[in-house]
Amino acid sequence: MDAELERRLARRAASQSGLITRQQLLKIGFSDHQIRGRVTSARLVVLHRSVYLVAGAPLNDAVWLQAATLVTGGVASHRSAAHLLGLIDSSPSRPEITIDSTGGVRAPFIMHRSADLLSRDTTSVNGVPTTNATRTLIDLGSVVRSGALEAALERALLARVTTFDRLLRRFFQLAAKGRPGIAAMRSLLVERDQTLAPAESDLETLLLKILREAGLPAPVRQHHVVVAGQAFRLDAAYPDLMIFMEGDGFGVHSQRDPFERDRSRQNLLVVAGWLPLRFTWRRLCRSPEGVVGEVHAARVLRQCMFS
Repeated sequence: MDAELERRLARRAASQSGLITRQQLLKIGFSDHQIRGRVTSARLVVLHRSVYLVAGAPLNDAVWLQAATLVTGGVASHRSAAHLLGLIDSSPSRPEITIDSTGGVRAPFIMHRSADLLSRDTTSVNGVPTTNATRTLIDLGSVVRSGALEAALERALLARVTTFDRLLRRFFQLAAKGRPGIAAMRSLLVERDQTLAPAESDLETLLLKILREAGLPAPVRQHHVVVAGQAFRLDAAYPDLMIFMEGDGFGVHSQRDPFERDRSRQNLLVVAGWLPLRFTWRRLCRSPEGVVGEVHAARVLRQCMFS
């Protein structure tokens, strides 16, 4: 009987890089006493609560990561998934795992909870369950800098482990729910498809953040004015200096009628004495210092005019 149990153990562990859980051992016929005996005799090495490694099996980062998925019932994600998929060069100091939002697992890993992780968001690499490249890139924006995210995106597209269209579709599905990392991925997608319009709130929020960090006075948000009998709303304004700032979202004016209305509106504001400053998403992301310089110069000019 022991020989048969050993064969079952070997078969199961071989499919999991030498790993096996207590539940799996019980399922193939081991008793608690037999499990304890194998641990005591060092034939099974305890890696974590109820997860064991068969003695002699290699123990490396990939095995630790797979052990983490067995402990939690989750999948490798974020930096762990990106490293596993070859999108970044180094793995995080601890396995990074995503579990269901209702999961109550406590473990010494970097844990993320998600209510919208679908089966189509996952795959398996060398036996390790993981988020696929599309979902990994979207999640990655919440834990790495923009440069690392851009490099990972380039690798993924070059290796054809995802496509721009596939990434775009899943991005919009997840962006609608609001989640960390969305703004970072949005800026990269905008750079590659200029028909993709950043959310108006994203443009405004980024502009205000840039001005605040530069020490410039905070503009009035959503300022209402009436010009030539028409009411307009300005994204951000310095009313005392008659300066207004707005974000130009890509694709917003792809149709003729909105384009004409926008130009007519701006002309009316200029004739009434307002100075417009318009910034694209790309400028805000790539050249914030240029944006700050232009706003500062406009303020100095108007202060001289109105003094």
